[in-house]
Amino acid sequence: MSSQTRLVPVVIAIGIVLGALAWLSPGVSSGQELDPLRPLRALRPLSEAPYTLEELDDLFLEWPTPGTDDYPTIDGRAMQLDIIEQQEISRRYRDTVNSQYWGRIIGASSDWDSAGWLEDRFDDIGLSDVRVQPFDLTPQWFPQSWTVTVTTRGGEFRLATAHPFYRSEGTTGDGLDLELVYVGLGTEADFSDRDVAGKAVLVSALLGLPDEEALERAAEKGAAAIFNARMLPGNLRYQAYPVATGVPTLSLGNDDGVALRELIERGLTPRVRVRLDVEIVRDLRTAMVWGTLPGRSDETIYVMAHRDGFFDAAGDNASGVAAMIALAQHYAAVAEAGRPRTMIFIGLDGHHNSGPGFGVGRMWLAANHETLFDKTALLINAEHPSTVQTIIRPRYLNRDDEVIWSNAYTAFHWYAGGDTRPELNRIALDAFREFGISTYLEPNPRAPAGDLSRVFQFVPGLTTTDFFHYFHSDLETVETVPWTGLQNTTRAYARIIDEVNTLDLSVLKRPPGTGLDR
Repeated sequence: MSSQTRLVPVVIAIGIVLGALAWLSPGVSSGQELDPLRPLRALRPLSEAPYTLEELDDLFLEWPTPGTDDYPTIDGRAMQLDIIEQQEISRRYRDTVNSQYWGRIIGASSDWDSAGWLEDRFDDIGLSDVRVQPFDLTPQWFPQSWTVTVTTRGGEFRLATAHPFYRSEGTTGDGLDLELVYVGLGTEADFSDRDVAGKAVLVSALLGLPDEEALERAAEKGAAAIFNARMLPGNLRYQAYPVATGVPTLSLGNDDGVALRELIERGLTPRVRVRLDVEIVRDLRTAMVWGTLPGRSDETIYVMAHRDGFFDAAGDNASGVAAMIALAQHYAAVAEAGRPRTMIFIGLDGHHNSGPGFGVGRMWLAANHETLFDKTALLINAEHPSTVQTIIRPRYLNRDDEVIWSNAYTAFHWYAGGDTRPELNRIALDAFREFGISTYLEPNPRAPAGDLSRVFQFVPGLTTTDFFHYFHSDLETVETVPWTGLQNTTRAYARIIDEVNTLDLSVLKRPPGTGLDR
């Protein structure tokens, strides 16, 4: 047999394999590094925003508003630099400690780096009584590493976006090797006549749909592992909130989820291999960072922002910390005699370590509210003060495979002391209008999710916040935080502080006999 003849079966076999790879990874040539369950997008790498900060600088709409010329030292572009410095804390942790589970993680070295950075910023601004208040933590969930691969007739491929839900169970030994089944949105109807016991279950999740308790349902029906694919264009890593399914539970980007579903649709009988190493780490600590600007009286105004977050955590909540710093800088430039009330700034530990023993800083504030807030006229919680307005699948644009960016920031949830404080509501609404802040038409009846939600019953509280498409994802970078929104929201906060300082404390206290629910 000639050498040419002997090569024919090999060439045919290679052709079959390349054909399978071409189907699994549409649009990718055989000369590229293949990652078939994460379609390669040369211009849109997984870990980058679709635009650079430089490109966006002049694109975001800068409205001429009545307050345009007020508070000029509160500069949105300068505030973005504080966000970038906090991102760098996260990235150092990624590069030196854990390349998969990273961010400014409560109890981790990045948490203490963040606290030290903020302490230095407070010192540089000239705040007094700058201090770090430590807290002991309950045992904390820390995934050490994980791998998720899918095996089919075309080969074995990595799931690039697989990311464990917070407090997910890990695996033991060599991990799991499971048949994969797809159950749509995971309603009871989707599970009808489906045997998922001992299998890996794939569920699709769409932002805006009611919670179908699909993950819990899968666990109750005996699933050995659960994958939740977020139906958001692209392929984002996402850190989801805690689960109590009792089995390894991981989120997936949309492209990975669709690819898995299509494997099943084509009858290729995919199997998923999961290894997730989790440690419960004891004897960790976190901290709140304090700084003070004395005023003419011992009445107080607080500004607080949580320091922690997943991945770069630019919007949630480096942006809030940047807003707090900008307010501290602005009022530090005012003579003490010009500050009617003492101002206290708090860098909270945060709340992303959800579950038992989380949010220790805000719980301490709540437990000590009588001492802390007896003479408090206002507490501003700076949380997600600017988020880019994005659109999913706009009609007739034919760009269904990507998140579309606008030149504006989103409208906010908002809370301004509840309906028993009409003066604070009026001041807030006037400031929002003056500085071009879009809000929901009605305020939240209670403080929205976030750190004010634990103390709003005890203090005249104010917050604006939003949770949108890049929330808790690896694309929540500084680019998703418009400098215009940072600037306008923070200037509105300053206006609210100044107007509140014209009111007597009695105006802001709840009427006697008022319940604490609103």
